[in-house]
Amino acid sequence: MISMMSVLDPPFLELEYYVGRAELETTVHRLVDGLQPGLVPSILVIPNAVGLIPKPEELVIRGGVVILRTEGEAFCGPFRDDRMRLKKLGRRVYQRFVEVADAIPCVYGAILVEYSLEEPKKLRQDPQSLAFYDFFLSRERLENKAVEEAIRLAGDEAYVESRATGVYISMSAEFNPKGRSIPLLEAQERSVQISAVIGRAAR
Repeated sequence: MISMMSVLDPPFLELEYYVGRAELETTVHRLVDGLQPGLVPSILVIPNAVGLIPKPEELVIRGGVVILRTEGEAFCGPFRDDRMRLKKLGRRVYQRFVEVADAIPCVYGAILVEYSLEEPKKLRQDPQSLAFYDFFLSRERLENKAVEEAIRLAGDEAYVESRATGVYISMSAEFNPKGRSIPLLEAQERSVQISAVIGRAAR
């Protein structure tokens, strides 16, 4: 069942993908079966958008960004202390994130709990993004030089995985299968540096 009314409670966990406005319809129709041609709603309530909770989740459009949204309480505050549950849910989020990145014309994307994914213009104007802890970069829609620079900035401690159309980079233990992580303050600094690289490369 598809609805256009929000059903989720915050805090949210979001899989966000910048595809650009020209690719919105293609992207949404790849992710949701049965939509009328030409229809790109700003919000859809659909089953298994992320696949993290039993009730329906959401697909949201913000500018040129496509967002798959679910409830993210397990990744916040004291709920993070349940390490086994965090690991189990985190692996499911990671798997869904890279699966979608492989299937859509994504330029870049990220797994986000507290932050939003900025579009290229915003990254160029103010490259201070904290969105790039666990993220995907397309080798098809970004210059390889920029992708390799982002990998270098993430550092040897980060998890790096080649995918069908790009690369997934993770600095959070729960969002990669090797459990690799980088301390928060260092990850924030690296995210800011990476955001500047992406802002220059993406259009």
